[in-house]
Amino acid sequence: METEVQYIHSLKYEDITRTLARDFFRIFCVNTDNDKFVEFIPHENDHTLDIRMQGEDFKEIVRDFENITYAEDIDTVHTAFTKGNILKVLNDDDSFSLNYRMLIDGKATYVRLKAARVKQEDPAHILIAFSNTDAHMRRLAMYERTMQNHLTYAGIAEALAYDYDCIYYINTKSNEYIEYKSSDEYKKFGFPAEGSDFFDFYTKDFYKLIYASDKETYMRAVNKKNLMNVLSVDRLFLLTFRILENGQPTYFRMKATRMAAEDNHHIVIGLSNIDESIKRRAHYEMMAELANRDSLTGVKSKHAYNEAETRFNIEIENGSCEFAVAVCDVNGLKQINDSLGHKAGDKHIQDACAIVCKVFKHSPVFRIGGDEFAVLLKGSDYESRKELMQTINQIVEENRDQGKVVVSVGLSDFLAGKDKSVADVFERADALMYQRKIELKGSADKVR
Repeated sequence: METEVQYIHSLKYEDITRTLARDFFRIFCVNTDNDKFVEFIPHENDHTLDIRMQGEDFKEIVRDFENITYAEDIDTVHTAFTKGNILKVLNDDDSFSLNYRMLIDGKATYVRLKAARVKQEDPAHILIAFSNTDAHMRRLAMYERTMQNHLTYAGIAEALAYDYDCIYYINTKSNEYIEYKSSDEYKKFGFPAEGSDFFDFYTKDFYKLIYASDKETYMRAVNKKNLMNVLSVDRLFLLTFRILENGQPTYFRMKATRMAAEDNHHIVIGLSNIDESIKRRAHYEMMAELANRDSLTGVKSKHAYNEAETRFNIEIENGSCEFAVAVCDVNGLKQINDSLGHKAGDKHIQDACAIVCKVFKHSPVFRIGGDEFAVLLKGSDYESRKELMQTINQIVEENRDQGKVVVSVGLSDFLAGKDKSVADVFERADALMYQRKIELKGSADKVR
């Protein structure tokens, strides 16, 4: 024992951290001030690190890993694995972590992304490391399945009691009920812990708490006939509604299930306060909408274009994709900004955007740069793309002759078997756009 203690005391902090870090298969150091990064790999012969590669943009890391993310986890990774989200978490916690599935050798494999600041006094530099957790996650899933097979009614009740503000056990033959659990927040309503008619209680006494806008929906759902009809078809009955708590509408969720498939006369109902969860989701959706919307023009943003590009690339990989890309650039913006000011320049951009949206009215329009827009054409706009290009070119030429907004547009189709990504199509459309810009400038010079 004494020898063991001596050994433990001989260990250095670096020995411990190096041992714990062995399962990381990719490690990045990112400067969040300028987005530059360095990737390290363990040296083969000692415990040092070698530089594998360097980059200028953190988004290169994101794109690299998004391209090999399992399809079902794409949205989760795209939302969570951003510099802004990581830094937001690190402002409150010591580390950021994300578990998801990555395609390794063509197989969905669980990995864990972990990020932390290198030094607290240096908030700019963070480490991002990836570890393979597939074996652990699958053992955990097996353990959970094993535990599920050994659950008893008591275990179910105990699990429900952890998450719910109150739990009722109801005999649907007699309508008698017993309250098995009640939080302090729920107890303040002063409801009886047992009674002879649960449905009478819930459609009269509890009904008084329901927020006015939800009363009709609540009454249609929380009656014995409807509840039992739902449970005769589905395993669960779920209902979200608001109750007035301290004068404020507060979101609650009711969940009902049978005690057992062969038991037609006993059900369990749990009620939980989900107000904070609803508010967080609403805040996230609002922030996502802001991130996906360009504030000046109201069309979709560069962030939204990147998301759409990822989805289209997945369709390309799956072999089921038919689309075209239009690249639009506003002519003469610099001259307007220099001579009339940026307010006039902003109005010029808005007018140009209105032309693009009017012509490609069935397709998403993205502002991807200061004076540059992109359109992803599918469906009816894709089928009519030649006519639409004629229309917008005619509008632009008339505007040029009248001294109004001029937009150069180039359009290219996705070529199956040739194009590997949306970027390939975009490059051709971009080249055609610049060719069109030269044509319009030459024509304008002739007019003058």
